[in-house]
Amino acid sequence: MSNLVAEIAEQIQLLSADEKHALVRILLQDIDGPDEDADEAWRNEVVRRVKAIHNGEAAIRALQEWQD
Repeated sequence: MSNLVAEIAEQIQLLSADEKHALVRILLQDIDGPDEDADEAWRNEVVRRVKAIHNGEAAIRALQEWQD
């Protein structure tokens, strides 16, 4: 571990839990980058599940899983 990383690690210990959570979010966003497709993917998944419920497929699938 470099000296800079060790120094940062020491400073992190001085942060509150909320500050550490904020730092983790910042670091993850920096590493992963923005996920602009996530909202669209979730909307598509919700639509797919609602259609499955309306078509009766979700109930059938749940029954099949319960029987297995």
